[in-house]
Amino acid sequence: MKKITVKVPAKINLTLDVLGAKNGYHQISSLVASIDVYDTITAKKRTDGKITVLNKGLPVDCPIIENNAYKASKLFIDTFGTYGVDIIIDKKIPVGGGLGGSSADIAGVLNALNALYEINGDMSPLASDLGSDATYMLSGGYAVIKNRGEQVEKKDIDKKIYLLLITENGQISARNAYKKFDQKKKFFEPSTDLAVDALYQGDFESAKTHFKNDLYQSACELLPAVKNNVYNLQKAGANTTLLAGSGPTVLGIFGNKNERDVVYKKLIGLYGENLIKAQTVIPKNDKFI
Repeated sequence: MKKITVKVPAKINLTLDVLGAKNGYHQISSLVASIDVYDTITAKKRTDGKITVLNKGLPVDCPIIENNAYKASKLFIDTFGTYGVDIIIDKKIPVGGGLGGSSADIAGVLNALNALYEINGDMSPLASDLGSDATYMLSGGYAVIKNRGEQVEKKDIDKKIYLLLITENGQISARNAYKKFDQKKKFFEPSTDLAVDALYQGDFESAKTHFKNDLYQSACELLPAVKNNVYNLQKAGANTTLLAGSGPTVLGIFGNKNERDVVYKKLIGLYGENLIKAQTVIPKNDKFI
């Protein structure tokens, strides 16, 4: 039977402005980018209507009917009336780490089934129904996402940014992070447009001054290890640090590979496999298939 394999990259938020709430959702403006940490999704046709999902790599601890890959498969089949599918996910993006791990599987399954069944349809409406930033994850690259994350404005930025990721075994739910943010009743000046303008002008040093995440303090309170990991990154020489999404993954941001690797050597003994080298990546022809 025919099968399709796609790779979906993790995403980072270089900015995350929380602008208020509307219709039960927080309104955001966020400059996001894809990085070279991938989930690989293989989809194989079935001759019946069944859906199977097999996870390899990092563990995913949830019943199959609650798995985003299953939900995406079912919505696709119900929408287009196709046969079923066997899904295999080689997971490298941590779930609940703020790197889009759940949305990556939604996007990967929809892209794979779209190609597998030769639908050639717009998967954005389906992705939006399943996850706030899943629409962005369909194609990745640099973009500004707005509203609850479903509005995507692609940005023609080609700056390669080098990163260190420190992951945590614990998780922070986005719901809890935003709830904690609301309790603080504190407003931060938006920085997304300023960061985009600086990157368009080729001024990375200026852009770094506008990188920030409004959920950082909330994440620190929900999981104190976040603040400790940021401290260790800064102490080792990372001048710019960020929270990934709603956390708990934190990022060290570097303009060149050598600076990144110097800090990596200082921290690898402390963090081991929880310390990951990465860099931003740009999709070819707007896809990672």
